[in-house]
Amino acid sequence: MAQAQALGGAGCDVVFAGPRRSPAFRKAVEAGLPAAGVELLGAAFPLGLASLARLTGRMRFDAVCVHRSEDQSAAVIASGAPVVRVRSDIRRPSSGPLARLIDARTALVVFSSPFMLRNGYSRGRKGPVACIPAPVDTGRFVPPPRREPGTRIAAVGRLSEVKGHAALIRAVARVPSARLTIAGAPAQLSIRDLEALAGSLGAGDRVEVVGRVEDVAPLYREAFLGVVPSLASEAVSRVAGEMMASGLPVLAAATNSLVDMVLDGRTGLLHPPGDADTLAGQIGYLLANPGIALEMGAAARERCVRLYSRRAVAEAWIETLRGAGFGTHEGAGGEHGAVERGITPGSGFNREDVR
Repeated sequence: MAQAQALGGAGCDVVFAGPRRSPAFRKAVEAGLPAAGVELLGAAFPLGLASLARLTGRMRFDAVCVHRSEDQSAAVIASGAPVVRVRSDIRRPSSGPLARLIDARTALVVFSSPFMLRNGYSRGRKGPVACIPAPVDTGRFVPPPRREPGTRIAAVGRLSEVKGHAALIRAVARVPSARLTIAGAPAQLSIRDLEALAGSLGAGDRVEVVGRVEDVAPLYREAFLGVVPSLASEAVSRVAGEMMASGLPVLAAATNSLVDMVLDGRTGLLHPPGDADTLAGQIGYLLANPGIALEMGAAARERCVRLYSRRAVAEAWIETLRGAGFGTHEGAGGEHGAVERGITPGSGFNREDVR
């Protein structure tokens, strides 16, 4: 969905395809993107193939861009257009015979973070690969007009052990001036679990766990520091990007994509995953040196706009697709053709064709 909005905003003709009842489909419609209902999960797969074939038969496509294995298989079988697979999952690609066959018929594989390439996620891939980050809405996530020195820390992520909230609470408990707000839907942990931990450490009055928040942008604007303490995961750290766009210095665990997003000592600080002592020292240092924190936050915002904004990511996609030979149809109604999880026409199209 974010990719579709970025490319659409750059002048590409974009059609979003996916299950009609999915949140992403609803958001695509709300954003004004042409959207086609294509269901490829479970027993719906055969009908989804037929829907995809009909759609691609009516329209001219430069590419079909997919984010899941089911979509990739369907696109290879039914679309008749070059297939681009986006990999932004911490799980490694399958290496079985069927997966290799599908991969051989996939024109381009795009990884969302350099750590994936460093750690061999592209091993076995004989075709072209590229690395393009996920876009951040830098128009929605913005710093306040003037950020005053403060003590409020923001952390956003589902309440799960892998997200490292326990280490963060322990760190905050060791910095008497720090106040922490944690937003995230309960998962393996509950709100009470984290509140109980904070209370046991004598920090119950300084740690607020608010659960799921529909719009976290105000939370970032009210904070002075952002922390992403994940123990693992973070193949793509949407939260780190949002914090950077909001002008926050990001204190991040040195794991996976976070080591590429956060420039240690310039846009934030990195700590060993789960190391509450080091994190506490970093929090205390930045709260005691607000000028440095503000400089880091400004640098984080600049880096995010330059590398991760919708415009920057769309330009990277367009350059990559052109370099790989996509977008060669003549008579295009738009300047570019591009895709999101489903489809993008390489020529002008009538919205009535998208059903």
